[in-house]
Amino acid sequence: MCSAKNGNVEIRVESRLEQSVAQVFELDPRVRSYRAQPFTLDLSTGDLLLEKHLIKPQGTMYYTPDFSVLLDELQVVVEVKPRLFVEEQTEFLRLVRSALLSKGMRFIVISEDDFKGHYLRNVQLFIPYLTQASAALSQWAAPLQTLTPDRLKGPVRQILDTGLPANYQLAAGVLLGVVKFDLEIHQFELMDFEIAPAFGSLEAFEVIRYEL
Repeated sequence: MCSAKNGNVEIRVESRLEQSVAQVFELDPRVRSYRAQPFTLDLSTGDLLLEKHLIKPQGTMYYTPDFSVLLDELQVVVEVKPRLFVEEQTEFLRLVRSALLSKGMRFIVISEDDFKGHYLRNVQLFIPYLTQASAALSQWAAPLQTLTPDRLKGPVRQILDTGLPANYQLAAGVLLGVVKFDLEIHQFELMDFEIAPAFGSLEAFEVIRYEL
């Protein structure tokens, strides 16, 4: 997928779940940048390798993380795997966490259980607005920005300006922190829910716990 947060470079993902997590990174305001498969960790020596040895030394155990995420000045290594894999590889993941902590890196494991309800579906729908229409967001959100906070609270279709497509206006309002709605409970495309003023906050996109 193409990453706007990383200068519109192509990010290599190997599963649908990895793609969903990368989209979550794109919208998470805490994430400054991220990389896919950033390095390989030699678990037998603790060395970080930019690439694996052409001939794997005997007894060597390699681990290549799915992502490395930069949060301000904090680097977090992220593994994205289905719940079943996480349950079966508990000891291996514990070994990886210990090795990375010794390098000063935090390590978290993300599975499908970390995202509730309609969250990933909503993120998938918001991404094109961010990547393909970012220059137009301010214009689309302008009618909402003229309203006082009390007038930004209520049924979404009663608040949106009828002169603009509802999906354009709501997407822009949410992405710019003008309005918000519960991304887990409600489906963006249905437009059958209530919104509220966001006061500039993008906390609706801060669902991953990086402090683990």
